[in-house]
Amino acid sequence: GKGMAIRDTADDKPRPDLNSPFAEERQGHWLLMGAKKYAERNWEKGMPFSRCVASLKRHVMKYQQGKRDEDHLAAIMFNAMALIHYEEMIERGLLPAELNDMPCYQPVVRKSPRQSPRKPAKKGRKTRRG
Repeated sequence: GKGMAIRDTADDKPRPDLNSPFAEERQGHWLLMGAKKYAERNWEKGMPFSRCVASLKRHVMKYQQGKRDEDHLAAIMFNAMALIHYEEMIERGLLPAELNDMPCYQPVVRKSPRQSPRKPAKKGRKTRRG
């Protein structure tokens, strides 16, 4: 309207406002328990991907079995979040690529530097993305 501030429409921007507040609250409780047990933001230091995947799968299995002894869905959500975070931190060079200890079953396709907008991997670090 007239006299109102102008702002772009954000049609192509991420929409975290569409996340469930209930899922966020439960994940927040899960993170609180981890902060009390280990330390705040301890998980951000990184851990091998295989540990996150194993934990995620155990919690899926327990949820499928009907066990409600702990919040298995929040645990699944946490492990998936941690994996996403670690991938991004490795991509930025802030965590070591060796954290990604998952087997790679895809053929490695090498891209020429002109095709890839990413920076080349630092020496001594192997990536599984190719």
